[in-house]
Amino acid sequence: MNLLDQIELYVLGIGKERTAQKDYWLFIYNSMKSGLLMTKAMEKHLQYKLKGLGIQNPQR
Repeated sequence: MNLLDQIELYVLGIGKERTAQKDYWLFIYNSMKSGLLMTKAMEKHLQYKLKGLGIQNPQR
């Protein structure tokens, strides 16, 4: 389990019904993309996660 997965569990735990898993990963994707923190490998991994959650083309 990596750091982003651990943060996801924490956020979903404290957010209860207010935070959906897909919202969390979309926020991570958009934050990393806009901050130029995204490597090609990380982008591929996050797109895979988002696709599994029903988000095909993440937008900023």
